[in-house]
Amino acid sequence: MTQALPPMADARPLFIVGSMRSGTTWVRDLLRRIPGFICPEETHFMRWSDPFRSPGGLRPHRRNALLRRHREIDGVDEATFDLLLRRCANKAELQRRYVGAFAQANRIDAPFRWFDKTPQNIYGLPLILGQFPRARVLHLVRNPLNVVSSLQLGRQVKIPDLQGAINCWSEAVEIWDAMAPLAPPSRMLELRYEDILADVPAAMTRIAAFADIPHPDHLWSVGDGRADVDQWRRVLSPTAAARVARRCGPIAASRGYDLGAMIAAHTARAA
Repeated sequence: MTQALPPMADARPLFIVGSMRSGTTWVRDLLRRIPGFICPEETHFMRWSDPFRSPGGLRPHRRNALLRRHREIDGVDEATFDLLLRRCANKAELQRRYVGAFAQANRIDAPFRWFDKTPQNIYGLPLILGQFPRARVLHLVRNPLNVVSSLQLGRQVKIPDLQGAINCWSEAVEIWDAMAPLAPPSRMLELRYEDILADVPAAMTRIAAFADIPHPDHLWSVGDGRADVDQWRRVLSPTAAARVARRCGPIAASRGYDLGAMIAAHTARAA
């Protein structure tokens, strides 16, 4: 069994959640520049709805080839992970002990703090808030037209069914909107991917302050950002784009995305 985390390491963990293809990996890599702020590969520990240590709750961790690959990257061997699955009492203990195993495998000495980047952990948001009472949760949201087109294109993650790709975005945002009012504002922060791209230093400084993690100056520069590529214009057909707008439009509008106007402007330019 791996050692428990040093007390300071677990002072205020950060969870980054949201829809896939919303910039979570990029933000994780930017946060990893902070000395002593560590993050393993995606864990998915809080994602699954089955109770931990039930047959359904163990199956995804043992049989998922991608998660096995993540553990390989982290340096956590399967014997160690199997021991964690058999001995940890709940998902929060599994999360903490896994971070400890990751730190040991990579010879990371205390003091350090940890965060987790698993977009799909949005499905376990109530449990994150319940089992990690000091945790902060960052929700990244991106223009749904670009999220859906990226999932349809499938260079990293592929969802061939258009409605499935739409639901990836809409369900994540709907869960956030249902849960955010129930937690103190100090624990919940939502940022738009496009706004981080526009001013990386300001956005990352805000995230670090939200996580209460000290950091050196000048870790990030304006050059880390870029304009988002509106690939939906070439990937989505007019019919597909209209379906995204119908399903996601009202929720997207509350975040400053006027999908109807975007589609109309693109149609006018193409005419």
